[in-house]
Amino acid sequence: MTIADVSAPSLSADSARSRTAASLRIFLQTSAATMPRTSRGLATASATLAAAAVMLLPVAAALQIVLSGQFDDRSPTQAIVVLNATRVWGDSAPLLNGRIDHAAQLYREGIAPVVVLTGPARQGEAAKLKLIAQGVPERDIVGFVTGQDTTGTLEVIAHVMRDLSWSSATVVTDPAQSARAAATASALGIDAHMSPVKGGPGTALTSENVGRETVALMRFYGMTRWALPQVIR
Repeated sequence: MTIADVSAPSLSADSARSRTAASLRIFLQTSAATMPRTSRGLATASATLAAAAVMLLPVAAALQIVLSGQFDDRSPTQAIVVLNATRVWGDSAPLLNGRIDHAAQLYREGIAPVVVLTGPARQGEAAKLKLIAQGVPERDIVGFVTGQDTTGTLEVIAHVMRDLSWSSATVVTDPAQSARAAATASALGIDAHMSPVKGGPGTALTSENVGRETVALMRFYGMTRWALPQVIR
């Protein structure tokens, strides 16, 4: 075996290593040239996450509405609060009647010792007569003239409850509105136990009802929530 025979493999290995190193340098240089800047990458990732969050918000709100509308809390509280139905599209009388019937049932079950009516004075008088007809004593029915929106109504009730040293209430409304009413009551400091009406006109969780309440719930979380005072502490 000659020196040439021994050195030839070594020269070939050195040449291969040199070619590998050169290829690696070329790859790194090319990758560095094509790789986005860190700030640009972070901006792209942030924009992607923000877009995903915006897309998921309506889905999360709709899911909250559907789940809340199916939950009926019959825990004992200090008052049964019947939200008025004056803002419901179409004829609100059947929906209000359903809420009155439901409140009377809760009273008979001993959920709370008093029923609180909300809404315009004329509507409250009619609701009071219906409660009395269903066996609720007049002395256990109180009414407060409130606004026609959920936030204004619950804000009035929160101040009344604070003055009476009450903290908990069973809130009667329709299933689609239950999530927004619960969020509003909680923001005001009310320990709200939601008991939505299960049957009757306007109580189905239709796509129209859920869609309308999804917009309202997102508006509440995005705007109204931050302007509400915590009335009950």
